[in-house]
Parts: sequence; structure tokens; C-alpha cells
Amino acid sequence: TASGTLRAGAAVALVPISGQARIIECGANTSGRSFLGFVPVEVLDGDPVPVVTLRGSTITPILEGGGNLTPGDALFLSDTIGEVSHSTPASGTVIRVGDAFTTAKMTINTDHRVVVTP
Repeated sequence: TASGTLRAGAAVALVPISGQARIIECGANTSGRSFLGFVPVEVLDGDPVPVVTLRGSTITPILEGGGNLTPGDALFLSDTIGEVSHSTPASGTVIRVGDAFTTAKMTINTDHRVVVTP
């Protein structure tokens, strides 16, 4: 179930809220350790959440700062909640979430996680 509105393409985590499992947008420093996958469509607060998690799946993510993805480049969970970045965050949980496949889509590959302290 969504806790708040989730944007299409957002990186999300599964977290406990008031004793219930809820899906929220996440970032490297905000529930990054609980990263689950990406939401393919906008989801309203309280609604069930479809999450794309399968390695090799493609998704149109939300790129930090906007613009286009660079095909072939690695993408990481961003410091900005719900978004991905071409560069690793300076702190938090560093997760390479996949690789840019086209200027708009990425292929999910979340095999590597590292916790970085500032």
C-alpha cells in the first residue's frame, strides 16, 4: 500500500509505518537500505502499488535534475528521494540500480549495494 502519492518511475522502498508495511519513495539517505524497485505508474496514497523489481526489466526512471539518460552509463539511487543519478551519492546507501538502455529507459540490475558513511 502506498504511503503518499508515488510518482511514475520513482525508486521505492518497503518500510513499516504504524505497524503496517508501506511503500514510499526512497533515496540513498532516506530508506535506501530498504530499496525495493521502481513504480511503473503513478499511485495514490492508500492504493496498492505495482513494483518492478526483476533484474533485466526496463523502466523509465526519474532522473535527478531532469534531462536524458546516457545510454550505457551506470545509474545509482540518488540522494534525491525517488530519483536516480549518473553519479554515486556521497553518503548513505550506494546502490547501482541499473544501466541506461536508451535516453529514457534503464535496465534494472541491483546486484551491488554499499553503505557509505560521510
